[in-house]
Amino acid sequence: MVAIAVVVGGLTAAFLIFAPFHHENQPAVTQQASPPVAAPPSSATASPSSVSARQQAAESLAALLQKSVADRSAIAQTVTDVNQCGPNLNQDPSVFEAAATSRQNLLGQLASLSGRSALPPGMLAVLTSAWQNSIAADQDFAEWARDEIANGCTPDDQSDPGAQAAVGPDDRATTSKESFVQMWNPVAAQYGLPAYQWNQL
Repeated sequence: MVAIAVVVGGLTAAFLIFAPFHHENQPAVTQQASPPVAAPPSSATASPSSVSARQQAAESLAALLQKSVADRSAIAQTVTDVNQCGPNLNQDPSVFEAAATSRQNLLGQLASLSGRSALPPGMLAVLTSAWQNSIAADQDFAEWARDEIANGCTPDDQSDPGAQAAVGPDDRATTSKESFVQMWNPVAAQYGLPAYQWNQL
């Protein structure tokens, strides 16, 4: 098993851690020509309303991602603290629990996201999977931290059941995050929104 030294990969890698108009010659006529009739819009061109729905959905999702980034940063720091038996060990379980609660709230907001159907198919599904698995990993990390507090902290404790339990969901979260950013970043570039690496979420 890889050592816990690298800061949160899934968090395992941390733990173990985006036709011109044609003018034809026409015969002269004595009466005024009728104005040209505009052609109907091509079905391949998105209507203004659909473009607006997509952009609004993307902007709303970007706000959720920003919160996820903050959660991730806190978790990465806390994994390192537990791994090193750091000075904040007694507070570390509550950090993991707060992150799990925050991600649960994000899942609720994601499920009710306005205009979600305008976003690329499958994108929200993989993000949902990522956050669900991250919640499970956060809860396991909290158990790991509590064990280290209760049993006397051992640096780089790979044998703790909580730490070992976190590996599976953390790896699954990583896989989903990698898929998500591949779909999100082109959308973000289209609307001038932040792009991300998988390990920022």
